[in-house]
Amino acid sequence: MNEGWLLDVYPSEEGMVVWIKTRGGREIRLIDDYIPSLYVYAREEEFKELERELEDSESVKEITYEEKRVRLGDIDKSKVMRIDVTSISRFPHFARKIVRLGEYRKYHLFNVDIPHARMYLYQRDLFPLAKLSFSAGQKILFDLQDSVESCDYELPPLKSMWVEVEPDRKGFLPSFEDPIASISISCNGDEGTISEGSEAEKLLSLVEAVKEEDPDMILTRGGDSWVIQYLAKRAEANEVIDEMMLGREAEPIRATKRRGRPYFSYGKVYYKPPAHILLGRIHVDVDNSFIYGECGLEGLFELSRLTKLPLHEMARSSIGSAMSSIQIYTALKRGVLIPWMKREPEEFKTALKLLEADRGGFIFEPRVGLHEFVGEVDFASFYPAMMEKYNISPETVLCSCCPDSRVGVPELGYNICERRRGLIPEVIELVLGKRNEYRRRMREAKERDLRDVYRMRQSALKWILVTCFGYLGYRNARFGRIEAHESVTAFARENLLRAVEIAEKNGFEVIHGIVDSLWLKRGNASESDFISLCEEIKSRIGLPISLEGVYGWIVFLPSKVRPPLPVLNRFYGVFEGGAVKARGIMMRRGDMPAFIRRAQEEMLQKVSRARRSVDFKEKIPEAIEVLRRYKNILVNLGAKSEDLAFYRQLSRHPLAYEVDAHTAIAAKQMLRAGVELRAGQTVAYVITDAGARNPDLRVKALPLLGERKRYDVRKYIDLLLEACEELFGLFGYTKERIAEILGGVEQEKFTWQPGEGHD
Repeated sequence: MNEGWLLDVYPSEEGMVVWIKTRGGREIRLIDDYIPSLYVYAREEEFKELERELEDSESVKEITYEEKRVRLGDIDKSKVMRIDVTSISRFPHFARKIVRLGEYRKYHLFNVDIPHARMYLYQRDLFPLAKLSFSAGQKILFDLQDSVESCDYELPPLKSMWVEVEPDRKGFLPSFEDPIASISISCNGDEGTISEGSEAEKLLSLVEAVKEEDPDMILTRGGDSWVIQYLAKRAEANEVIDEMMLGREAEPIRATKRRGRPYFSYGKVYYKPPAHILLGRIHVDVDNSFIYGECGLEGLFELSRLTKLPLHEMARSSIGSAMSSIQIYTALKRGVLIPWMKREPEEFKTALKLLEADRGGFIFEPRVGLHEFVGEVDFASFYPAMMEKYNISPETVLCSCCPDSRVGVPELGYNICERRRGLIPEVIELVLGKRNEYRRRMREAKERDLRDVYRMRQSALKWILVTCFGYLGYRNARFGRIEAHESVTAFARENLLRAVEIAEKNGFEVIHGIVDSLWLKRGNASESDFISLCEEIKSRIGLPISLEGVYGWIVFLPSKVRPPLPVLNRFYGVFEGGAVKARGIMMRRGDMPAFIRRAQEEMLQKVSRARRSVDFKEKIPEAIEVLRRYKNILVNLGAKSEDLAFYRQLSRHPLAYEVDAHTAIAAKQMLRAGVELRAGQTVAYVITDAGARNPDLRVKALPLLGERKRYDVRKYIDLLLEACEELFGLFGYTKERIAEILGGVEQEKFTWQPGEGHD
């Protein structure tokens, strides 16, 4: 048998294409049999009726009957019809045909909308980058020599290539009509630029370079949204499109007419561009990959293995989709069918019951002001740990088999199943176990490179754990149920209150508490005192809790709108070791200009040198001198436009905005310049004259600033004052007082020329 790693999987009319990377660095293309199938649940007489309807169908390869669980909560299996379909291309049309035959109510369909590559991996119990042996006879036989549970897995010798394309711009913005100026390539440390010859020759040189280097992965910045589409358009214009083959299949890249789609997640609108897949190679658009951006390639590899999502799909997937894939695989292993559309209704609740259940986590309002010797203790993976400990899952909460179970949900009285392990706890147990092991190895590793590997892997798993709770209550989740979601928050409230009770019995007072974290104080308590407290809480509650650190001093900030009132997550402080931690202030806001964020961060660094509160106020004048330096940069025309830019996501199409907010003005400017923007995409702009009557003069989209650039100095200085007041307003440093210390601002607006700037 041959040995290698599973690199890529995708369907074709021949069957399932499987690419193997061998230890010697060769790539082997295999075709494996794959018969798509779906399941139908109905009454016995309706099965017979459907058989008659499908008797002469060219789409049907075979009809058989099996015993499966049609709902996650079913104890017993039910008779279902399995229909094997003749080809992948017929599959979606055939599924819709059955729904029509059943008049949209008779037949319940399952396993319909799972992508075929995923289903193949589920059925064969394989996963991307799995180490295996294989024999390619009439039927391919795989011998898996790897496990998703392993933390010591060996990765294949992957070869990566970066590709960047620079257009010869004819206007302010790049266009598909602009010819190619140059193409930059970087492969395993070797860099090169294709800039000579005609445009057709540059394109064919890229194809030749890819063929010669034969990378397993091609990485781009904006490959899905721009680069691949641009290359295809230029290849069409130069009549070499049929030769533009960047994948390993003899299939040229194509300019797609598909558009990206906006989607809504956790209160924000995001934009997902259409994917450009290079068959046989892994194309990763780093600008369109959340996991790559947060956890690098090691995190991407870890999640692809764990979720059984092909690498190119994992690179573009949301964390919710990744987690759903693990759940689907686990359900299929249990013999549970995956519904085409979720049909789990919410239990009826009275108004009082709804009020009790829909309360979220527990919160202790922070005590506004400056505090010394405050310890921050955090429950590790609090919600996932409770889901695993208390067996909380859609099918275990309010189960019909254990109405009198000993385990009940606090306050709500929901029963939890004692007869079976829930699907969600089974999934979480694996993820929690691996993450804890990676964190242990990260602490013990002596080599920096190895620590970075473990850090990226555990970070990727953290995102799965972060998402699993929200998906319990998400209405479109495959395995979501609001009562399970409510159960987690009920246990969270009880356990946080128990932790507070234990802390107070040990003489600590609560300065702040939010969901899974507590800020505690007891005289001059040492780090060992806080660690002992954590050990006691852990032993009595049974959930992992640890000390984040002890602050030499910490400042909890009031509301900007109603200053006497506290704000739940706005603070800054310095740990005993000198590390700074801040939440909810300008330097932590990604939509604030980099110039303002850097100024506030430098101000905070000045006061962070104070190890005790008594020294804190003495350092504030030093911080204001930082502000003076940044003010002078603005007045002396030294700020770069990209550092002054606001980056804001569009919540709708530019023309749908009715109010002339800055984001809407900049988006409409881009639209008039020929750039089509959609909800979820980001627009960047600089404030040019905040008080102008003409809205179009108030801001300018960053790409449209042109040769003569201008910015509203007074407005940006006002933002600097606001950043300073946010830190020190509690101690009497209002914007007015800070402005008086700095001196007035004579000029209101300035223009400046390209080449002038401040690093």
